[in-house]
Amino acid sequence: MPRMAFQKPRKIEWEILTDRYGRMVAEPFEKGYALTVGNSLRRSLVSLIPGAAVTWVGIPGVTSPESPIPGVRERTEDVLLNLKKLAVQVPSEIARVVRLDVTGPKRVTGADVPEADGVEILNPEIHLFELTSGTIGLDLGIGVGRGYAAAAQVPGTVPAGAIALDAAFSPIQRVSYNVEMSRLGKITDYEKLILEIWTNGAVAPDEALIRSATHLKQYFSIMVPPGAPEIESADGDAGDNFLREALARPVEALPLAARALNALKNADLAIVADLAQKTETDLVEVKNLGEKSIEEIKSALAELGLSLGMRIDPAVLGALARGNVR
Repeated sequence: MPRMAFQKPRKIEWEILTDRYGRMVAEPFEKGYALTVGNSLRRSLVSLIPGAAVTWVGIPGVTSPESPIPGVRERTEDVLLNLKKLAVQVPSEIARVVRLDVTGPKRVTGADVPEADGVEILNPEIHLFELTSGTIGLDLGIGVGRGYAAAAQVPGTVPAGAIALDAAFSPIQRVSYNVEMSRLGKITDYEKLILEIWTNGAVAPDEALIRSATHLKQYFSIMVPPGAPEIESADGDAGDNFLREALARPVEALPLAARALNALKNADLAIVADLAQKTETDLVEVKNLGEKSIEEIKSALAELGLSLGMRIDPAVLGALARGNVR
């Protein structure tokens, strides 16, 4: 069967990355494939990543949402809704029970929930309820799961007299993706995927994406029948070879001024892979490397389909031939 080249992304980078938000750009894709990849990643991100949530609440003398809580200003339904909004993280993904004892008058927030046995409250500022007088003790059952579970479907055992809650386990609060046109050389009908991930802080956006992509890879591999012959991909090999060759080039091969090349060499940036892993902020700290030189570096990398701040597969880095670098 004849082999036809199929373009895979050459540039994958996080334009913005914090503990709770990330914006990643990948390009170029064959037409239609940015949408395919974006939708697959979104679906797996919102349903795959496990998390923790309050699954039941034990309140002395209160066995239903319609029963008032003595000394609490809010209705019981509102208190339960607020407790459902607690963003919780537990070690080793093991269910926990946390005891919340409060003496009024007091405005109770997430910060008042004890962080015992490794339990961490990720939104301590959230309002739970206002205790006008007296003392109250609540038991909070923290379960672990995936996605969303109705109260009747929450995993684990709800103690007698406790009120079961609907639980949103996923630490992924929102995922969106957008597809734009991309260009590679003179070809202008490729696509660019822009993926945005918001989390509650229990998992970082890049870690969530790694887990999601790994899951999809393993999931699709199941579709290959056992004993099926491995089909070589000429375009994949060519793309990998192009990437390795580009990353293994000595920095002297880049069209840069002598001053910039000397600055890079003095900073122990010998090959393009060393340079591509640096961010623009890193380069600002390099001695004798000015703003104009940094722009020239970015342009030179772009001509190779690379960029600053790249996260390169360790396997690819390990396969680079550094013996030719002088």
